[in-house]
Amino acid sequence: MTFLLSSMVWVPALAAIGLLFFPARTDLQRQRIRSYTTGAAALVLALGVLMWYGFRDQSGTFAFEETRQWLPAVGSSYHLGVDGISMPLMLLSAFLFVFAVLSSGRVRENTKEYFILLLLLETGIHGVLCSLDYLLFFLFWQMQAVPLFLLIARFGGARRIQAAWKLLAVELAASTLLLLAILILYFKAPTHTFDIVTLHDLSLPVAMATLVTWLFFIGFAVKLAAFPFHTWFIDAQAEASVPVALILGGVMVKLGAYGIIRVDVGEFQTAFHKIAGAVVVIAVVTVLWSAIAALGQGDIRRLVGYVVVSHMGLVFLAAASTAPVAVNGAVLLLVADGLTAALLVVMAAAIVERSGTTSIAAMGGMAGRMGKGAVLWIVAALAAIGFPGLAGFVAQFLIAVGTYPSHRIATPLALLGTLVIVGAMLVTVHRIFFGAMPERHGRVRDLGTLELASGVGLASLIVLLGLLPAILMDSINFSVISLLSRGSG
Repeated sequence: MTFLLSSMVWVPALAAIGLLFFPARTDLQRQRIRSYTTGAAALVLALGVLMWYGFRDQSGTFAFEETRQWLPAVGSSYHLGVDGISMPLMLLSAFLFVFAVLSSGRVRENTKEYFILLLLLETGIHGVLCSLDYLLFFLFWQMQAVPLFLLIARFGGARRIQAAWKLLAVELAASTLLLLAILILYFKAPTHTFDIVTLHDLSLPVAMATLVTWLFFIGFAVKLAAFPFHTWFIDAQAEASVPVALILGGVMVKLGAYGIIRVDVGEFQTAFHKIAGAVVVIAVVTVLWSAIAALGQGDIRRLVGYVVVSHMGLVFLAAASTAPVAVNGAVLLLVADGLTAALLVVMAAAIVERSGTTSIAAMGGMAGRMGKGAVLWIVAALAAIGFPGLAGFVAQFLIAVGTYPSHRIATPLALLGTLVIVGAMLVTVHRIFFGAMPERHGRVRDLGTLELASGVGLASLIVLLGLLPAILMDSINFSVISLLSRGSG
């Protein structure tokens, strides 16, 4: 069973290599490429589900751990492993890549190149989530940046080039900070190594530990799209194609949150406490700023981006508290928001295609023509505001309960931001689906079979996780307790 984790990481890359030998000149050949890519994504999902059933019985810190010689001369090894923090995110990623491939039917040109980049992106994301070697982690981190840049630059909207270059510039800046932090750890270690588990026992001077913590934190915060680094994500979310936007909002920004929990909280908890005040301020500003921006947003795709950023601010706040209940809620929120963001992206794309505009003000009365789409959008909106019975409720409740004892002012302010999001989503639902319908919407059709299947599938997962959070929570809690205990020495 030790090869299952490597399989989940490398099957997409091997499938991408296989695509190089597919012809793509005719519609039939392009359809074969889509079917092949769908099969590869489904295989990764099947591996993830199989791993999850074995993973639930874990009794150690990491499950499916693999350690192999790779670059012994510099102290780096091929070290992989997952726990209750990374495994749910890998499972989320596998689900969302299946939905992304299924949503790629509108890609008519350069189909082969598009799916190759999408599969390489999946390998990069999964590699980040399971790497237990800093050098390996960094290489996977870079691996997912390049395909994402090309996917936006070649297959995005009218302003795709500007959005793609902005994303790449931010990625390079964040990566530079991460690499600097990793190299400091490497050269300060008595025995030069990149192994995360080994370096956990490294004792650094207070000033040096604080510097490394800041470097990691800023690098991950940029990826998480925290204020004031969020503009790259909003632009990319608005300009990316639907499948890429789904992955961007559903998985990519979660890598930054995962890094903060895994590295800053798990490896440098003492130093992280020293900067917790600044982190709390950034968290509250991120929640409030994004919520207010969402309330005044006139573009439906940018609205989705601001909702995601607001939720990431709650994750920041939970991480700053380092309270087990709050961190449990943060991990669960990453999964819940990933599913919610994906459903919002899919439904927003359907609405934009039928209305011919991304302007919310130009929409109206579409519930009469898009009954199924209206129901699914409302489900996604309710999930985004943390409605009871849906995935986001338990997560946001745990964060509020866990952070309030240590942050009695910041927690109510963050909750105020979630109330603003409630207002934004209610206003948006009314403006899109109710009221007077413009004449040009008279022939708007409801969701197609594939759109309906994707929407119902995502909504079902949101409801399932809302009603049965213990599916994930038992494993998440075990690993969060282990991580916090280990991080506190």
